[in-house]
Amino acid sequence: MQHVTVLDRTISPERVARARDECEPDLNVVTMYQDPLTRYWATELWDRVGQLIRYGDICRKSWKVSELPQAEVFADAVQAAAQADVLMISVRDEGELPPLLHEWIDAWLPKRAGREGALVALIGVPAHHGAQPDRAYHYLDAVAHRAGLDFLPRERKLPEEPLAVTTSIEVSPSANSTVPWIGGATCAGSEAPLHCQLSE
Repeated sequence: MQHVTVLDRTISPERVARARDECEPDLNVVTMYQDPLTRYWATELWDRVGQLIRYGDICRKSWKVSELPQAEVFADAVQAAAQADVLMISVRDEGELPPLLHEWIDAWLPKRAGREGALVALIGVPAHHGAQPDRAYHYLDAVAHRAGLDFLPRERKLPEEPLAVTTSIEVSPSANSTVPWIGGATCAGSEAPLHCQLSE
């Protein structure tokens, strides 16, 4: 049997694997959002969910669509999505979805290999939303079906006025972290809710 020796201490590969498993979070959540408003929707929802479940650790990772042209960011976001238990996509349905979002989805879809999970879709629609087909809804529903994910859509009304950049809301700057879930938004190294500016 092969062993790993560290500082004159011998550790079996089985023990290393067991320790790694014990450190894995209970729930892996990946969020892809379009802009500050859609990020707020996602954060708000997970704050409420966290207050309900309150068990174990939740690994939350979050990216903005416009960050995806960076090769390292794209690779990390694809890998995280392939392993996620919950995928949350928060976007505006105002015509065509960003091409980068399609590229990211096309990259992780074949990597999931039948892994169970859920796709939560937060879809912003105009305040005077008609009965016309919702492109974002139908596209994300098809993605969930292809990936074997439960599809959980939620419609949000877009503000009639552009949202001011300085609007004060609770968001979570520490988006990519593995921490015990705490109700309310948190910042890195802090468990206290924090009022942050809604900005890019």
